[in-house]
Amino acid sequence: MSTSSTQSSALSRLEDVWRAVQPKLSNIRETISPTLRKEGSSTRIIRVGQLDAELLDQELAQILLEPINKALSLINIGIKTYSELELKLVIQLVLYKFAIWDTGASYGAKLQDLRYVVPNRSNNPLTPSGIPRKILIVHGTLTLVVPYLHSRLRAHALSQAWPDAPSSDIRRKVWDVMHSIESLYAALGLVNFVAFLWNGRHVASSYHKHPPANRFIIQVQDAGR
Repeated sequence: MSTSSTQSSALSRLEDVWRAVQPKLSNIRETISPTLRKEGSSTRIIRVGQLDAELLDQELAQILLEPINKALSLINIGIKTYSELELKLVIQLVLYKFAIWDTGASYGAKLQDLRYVVPNRSNNPLTPSGIPRKILIVHGTLTLVVPYLHSRLRAHALSQAWPDAPSSDIRRKVWDVMHSIESLYAALGLVNFVAFLWNGRHVASSYHKHPPANRFIIQVQDAGR
């Protein structure tokens, strides 16, 4: 009996506290709601959705790559090490074909109810997704092929000890130029990311890892609009 009465008393006190704070909660809601409407809360949601879509796409490609790498490591560890970048590129190209090329949205973007939208002003040939073919070819090249070429060149340079070559060696000069381009791209990527947070457009993925990719080509819009 004492335990039951204690629980009832505790619940009663919680209900009293809940009723007491209701006026304050209502005031907070009334204060926040106009601010969210002025700042455009829907835009904020789209920004978060774009970032989440980028992460989901990266995780999906990694999930598909892992079992292939494990199988190759059982056969020959050298094949796995040398072909990992090529396998990643093939997986990304396949995902790009069946997602963005065919439907206008990556798998991560679909989960966020987002899709790519590009006005076709010059009557260019269209992909099955309705996006001009020329734009998607350029976009796919910048987002997939260029990062692959950069990663392959960097891996080759490190395997051949380009950073340790004499300063007068052409390999060292190429390495220094590549390093300068990477630093410049990282800075531009950071500026672009800040601009994305400001206006919600032109998100750039992996700007700290790869050379120019995802640059100002396709605007992401809410699929429900």
